[in-house]
Amino acid sequence: MRRLLILLLLALPGPALAHPHVLVDVHALVEFKDGKIVSLFMGWKFDAVFSASLLKDFDKNKNNRLDPDEMKDLEREAFRDTKPQSHFTYARIGADPVVWPDATDFKVIAVKDSLMYAFRLPLPRPVDPRRESFSFTTYEETFYIDMDFPTDNAVTLNGEGSAGCKATIAPDHGNTIFGGAVTPKRATVTCG
Repeated sequence: MRRLLILLLLALPGPALAHPHVLVDVHALVEFKDGKIVSLFMGWKFDAVFSASLLKDFDKNKNNRLDPDEMKDLEREAFRDTKPQSHFTYARIGADPVVWPDATDFKVIAVKDSLMYAFRLPLPRPVDPRRESFSFTTYEETFYIDMDFPTDNAVTLNGEGSAGCKATIAPDHGNTIFGGAVTPKRATVTCG
């Protein structure tokens, strides 16, 4: 059996063996105000190995947790540089891509043996999902980081005017990455 497994691994193309290096479960809260979508509150839960690496790199006083000043260092050195890649969150209003203003409310939360980034992405303008389509996907282009909605319930809605609306998660077949080998999922918000 082990010999078969080794042969199967050797048959994989080189890049497939090299990726991904980091696994992230993505959760999102679609925030409504006055019947319109105003922001996404994102949660990126990292795998235990990468979480341990983050803690080792940023827990300068070695108390086995990230204090507020250490979280600020992490935000500056390991989160802010994702802005040119839209914080790996690609949204569309109708057919138009969203250009996010600055992310806000960044913090790091310990979840069992993992760390989770939590942050808000305010939309540049409120979106009425009863009049315009709104959807988003999250991925890292090189697939060094595998970002995925882990369940069909990973995107939820909250706030005034969200009743009667839902988020549906499905493969985004028109948007593959990593040479077409990976199909990210897209969450689409619709209202009845």
